Amino acid sequence: MTNEAIIQLKDIDVTFHNKGQTVEAVKKVSLTVERGDIYGVVGYSGAGKSTLVRVINRLQRPTAGSVEVSGQDILALNPRELRTARTKIGMIFQHFNLMASRTIADNVGYPLKGRLARDERKKKVAHLLDLVGLSEKAEDYPAQLSGGQKQRVAIARALANDPEILISDEATSALDPKTTSSILELLKRLNKELGLTVVLITHEMEAVKEICNKVAVMEAGEIIERGDLVTIFSRPEKPLTQDFINTATQINQALEKIFRQAATLNLSESQQLVQLQYVGASTDAPLITELYKRYGVVSNILYGNVEILQDTPLGNLIVVMSGEPDKLAAAWQYCQDAGINITHLNPNDSEVA
Repeated sequence: MTNEAIIQLKDIDVTFHNKGQTVEAVKKVSLTVERGDIYGVVGYSGAGKSTLVRVINRLQRPTAGSVEVSGQDILALNPRELRTARTKIGMIFQHFNLMASRTIADNVGYPLKGRLARDERKKKVAHLLDLVGLSEKAEDYPAQLSGGQKQRVAIARALANDPEILISDEATSALDPKTTSSILELLKRLNKELGLTVVLITHEMEAVKEICNKVAVMEAGEIIERGDLVTIFSRPEKPLTQDFINTATQINQALEKIFRQAATLNLSESQQLVQLQYVGASTDAPLITELYKRYGVVSNILYGNVEILQDTPLGNLIVVMSGEPDKLAAAWQYCQDAGINITHLNPNDSEVA
């Protein structure tokens, strides 16, 4: 991984005017993607993420701001220069956009027509299909393929011109979880083997969690939070980011079940329901044992989960802690000193206290 910026967006505005209405789809957004990144841009529908990313290859011209890709000012290019620049930016989409009447080999080779001789093109297509694990499907047609296979064909086609950048715009949204996982693994492998920079547009933090090293969270046309994956997951600052993370780590589902059963918890004044989040080396510490030995605090684990993000463990525990008030306070301070984030939960309100 280098620190060389391959994409630089500065103060990007995109405003649409339609039937007397003005829509600010993107507002003063700056974003730097470094060569070799798998950069996730996550947000709910209408957040502006797809509009922002279409600015990178000038499928959408911004109302204001500057766009630099691989050292080129994209907004200053004439049509011929822009066509050349776009060959180095591959794109894949949710609905594959394959040509139904052409074979898989023809679909993959289509961007190479007029660029390579027939034999060279055939050889290149064979290599690309091998790269995405579809060599045996060369003479099939799109209708004969599953959704995951179609997306692999779309990826092979996007790689035909040896791009430096691959933009994935909700490319896994129409796929089932198992197929999504295999496509994400493929993108991760291509990133490593080809040195491909990937920009992943998605409304699913789960996809970001699986392969990205950096993430930006968008809401209402703005980036509200950004950073490396581990920092965002371990110390989110915005409620929307926390919501995305809770969904991706299935904490939301766990909390719903726990809150539904709140009455059965019968918490006394000497008990507290808390969520403990810890990262890196903290996950190796025998925390529950340590809290009992030091403070006599008993912890009943209701839910536990450890994720591995960028080779870094990230743990979540939901526990009922029991002990004298001063001992509980001391135990919480011990956790905080150890780098463990504590959230006190209120089951009576069915939400974070």
